[in-house]
Amino acid sequence: MNLSEHFTLEEMERSDLALRKGIDNSAPPEVIPQLIRLCTTLLEPIRTLLGVHLHTNSGYRCKLLNTLVGSTAAHSAHLDGRADDLIPIGMDLRAAFDKIRLSELPYDRLIIECGAWLHCAIAVEGVPPLRKAEYATGTPGHWVYTLVP
Repeated sequence: MNLSEHFTLEEMERSDLALRKGIDNSAPPEVIPQLIRLCTTLLEPIRTLLGVHLHTNSGYRCKLLNTLVGSTAAHSAHLDGRADDLIPIGMDLRAAFDKIRLSELPYDRLIIECGAWLHCAIAVEGVPPLRKAEYATGTPGHWVYTLVP
């Protein structure tokens, strides 16, 4: 199922850990409108801004999977389809982070996680985006977030 021009439901449900552990990470029907909103509001514009393809992972995460990846947040945006972890193909991660951070895109949180991927999230519908850019270091369950001005 296409959620936008370049992103599918299958991509947004994909999780490397879910595949390794045999976890069904299918998004419930009520999450699909948020995944569509994530793709059209943020992921498509990021793809255009960066001019590269994006490898996506964990656009949606079920509660079990969210716990297994070490999320300690009371509510992760991945649980309701408002976040995606992505890697810009063929582009330096920090350069992509800076380009997104300095753009006018309506991200709620933009995080370089583990120096390996970007966490990109949209705000809850009707709430203005925080446009909070951060670095995350540490280990699962013990992440340390540093704000980037």
